[in-house]
Amino acid sequence: MLGYLGMPRRYHAYPAEFQIYNVLSSAGASILGVGYLLPLIYLIWSAKHGKRAPANPWHATGLEWKTSSPPPVQNFEETPVVTEGPYNYPKLDQEGQHV
Repeated sequence: MLGYLGMPRRYHAYPAEFQIYNVLSSAGASILGVGYLLPLIYLIWSAKHGKRAPANPWHATGLEWKTSSPPPVQNFEETPVVTEGPYNYPKLDQEGQHV
């Protein structure tokens, strides 16, 4: 917007008519910085204090959940047989146990 209004690039000080736009831009950048900082804090907190997820927390039936993490070189000792669809999740009760 400043360039469209005639402000040249790479000036160390803004002219008086463009100063308000400089302040608004700086305020917006500060708000965006805080917006990026909060998820970073949550990520670090979770990595340090969060509990580890089990091997298959959603009891999914897809092949990517049937191997260990990290997967072994050949993924499976023997070729798996697919008997259910990938989105066929089991029914769970209130405690998370299979019904």
